[in-house]
Amino acid sequence: MLDITSFDHIALAVPDLDEQIERFRTLGMVVQMQADAYALVADPVSGFKIELSRSNDGEAHFRHLGFTTPDVDASHDALVEAGMASTEAPHRRDFARMRTAFLKERSGLEVQLVNYDKE
Repeated sequence: MLDITSFDHIALAVPDLDEQIERFRTLGMVVQMQADAYALVADPVSGFKIELSRSNDGEAHFRHLGFTTPDVDASHDALVEAGMASTEAPHRRDFARMRTAFLKERSGLEVQLVNYDKE
């Protein structure tokens, strides 16, 4: 059963992660998580999040759209049945404290399903 709770984030690959984080801070966003090649920044008012990673070619790229779901496995299966291709089966990502999966539409648009650990 497909049960998408909300739009969660947009993911971008950027050439200079530290520089991009500082630009977003200037725009009022706050860093929720940061590692060597990854960061999560958020608008403190709306909660809108942008996931950042390093690009390897000096260009910025759109990576995927993230959506929350209470059941990653069931939503993943429903989207596969609806015609999306699974690019990463449901699995756990401990560093991000979530269960997740990735799928791709026929157009090439990639979608991430997430269910964050309860705090």
